Amino acid sequence: MKAWQYEYEKRKKAKPVNLDNAEEGWSGFAKMMEEREKLLNYFWDSKVPGSKAPEALYIEMIQAWSNRGYDVSEAEKYIEKGLDALAEDNMRELEIISSRIMQELNKAEKLPDHSYWKFENPADWQNIRSSMALDPNYSLIIEAEDGEYISDKKKLYDIILKGWQAQIVGGAYGTALEGYTGEALNNYYGERLNYYVAEPETYNDDITFEIAFLKALRENKGGLKAEHIADKWLELIPFGWSAEYFALENLRRGIYPPDSGNFNNYFSEWIGAQMRTMVCGFTAPAQPLKAAYYAYLDSSVSHSKNGIYGGIHSAVMTSLAFKSENAREILKESMKFIPEKSEFYYYLKLAFDSCKVSKSAEAAWNNIKDEFKKYNWIHTYPNLAAVVIALYFSEDKIDKAFRILANCGYDVDCNAGEVGSILGVLDNYELDNKWLEPIGYTLKTYLPGYEEMKISELADWTLNTF
Repeated sequence: MKAWQYEYEKRKKAKPVNLDNAEEGWSGFAKMMEEREKLLNYFWDSKVPGSKAPEALYIEMIQAWSNRGYDVSEAEKYIEKGLDALAEDNMRELEIISSRIMQELNKAEKLPDHSYWKFENPADWQNIRSSMALDPNYSLIIEAEDGEYISDKKKLYDIILKGWQAQIVGGAYGTALEGYTGEALNNYYGERLNYYVAEPETYNDDITFEIAFLKALRENKGGLKAEHIADKWLELIPFGWSAEYFALENLRRGIYPPDSGNFNNYFSEWIGAQMRTMVCGFTAPAQPLKAAYYAYLDSSVSHSKNGIYGGIHSAVMTSLAFKSENAREILKESMKFIPEKSEFYYYLKLAFDSCKVSKSAEAAWNNIKDEFKKYNWIHTYPNLAAVVIALYFSEDKIDKAFRILANCGYDVDCNAGEVGSILGVLDNYELDNKWLEPIGYTLKTYLPGYEEMKISELADWTLNTF
């Protein structure tokens, strides 16, 4: 169909209508303005849904771009003006200030002496793959042969189910805790941190993206592309936060991956990819390079460079759990799949080395926590460190790992979901029903058509991707 023909025929057939009983005209835009102002307010002053921790996304946007080695001093001049406009409920002024912040970030110049530029952070798969410390002969073909180690589909199903259960339990555990420091959580909750501190709920934005990935993979077996995953985001996911918000906005404007993950996306090295790519490990059991590739495709929808490595690392560890003896072995092996000269690798090694010289998780965290002061609580790096420390000192026990994550603080639900997935697959014992019974073995989402589903359905879907 030609666009001009469609428009011409439509205009030719159009006839005036009776306007006396018209229900709505331009007045409907007042409602749109109201909704826009609510969203703007939300981006300047909001509370994390589960824990009610405070957030200010526009200020965090400046912080994130500063972490990336850019001079954000001009954008920072608008912070107080924005807060004043917010306090005065002057939304029209706040709209201008918000756009000016983004303008200044777009114009921001690199700071040549910033530590970020000392690292090599490849962006595309070929360069990421060649930067891994893997044997040159390591290939997906060899890996595929290793991947046949589980020929019993019933056994594989049970392992995958346990991984999903542990992930969802971890998310439910951490939802009430995210956004606070470990000190604040311990001062307030104390020993209650050994279990759910509130009535657990499974509503969580993290897993919605995994459902989208599963659907994309099931429909494109053997030929999955990032654009297939992006299409599922558009079909299923109405709203995202930080990197996912900007990625969705890009996609709606026809900007597809990898551009959707890096064009004007200031949060593209935050935790969003790391929090959701465990599904890539579930769908590539004992095939870590394949899991890494899946994670690259998924992560590139909303992230770039170190944000993508976070997704790769999460997927690789989950995949390795299918054939590893313990969590420490997984951690050591996982480092081979991360570009060695990247900033992500620097912090991964920092956390792992701190564990090796420390006698406790608390000591390992205290050794390095000051390294993360400049990073937001949703950034990849501090949460990467928390995950590494929790796995290293977990003794392969989920209960112990969850408490370590709470003691570290930051993005506890994402971290507990990741760690839960890995230990759930690794475990040789059943996940204690004390974690599962309160959530009724079910998952609740805001996705249309998937408002409530059994966790076992996710395991079925996963098995059907092979």
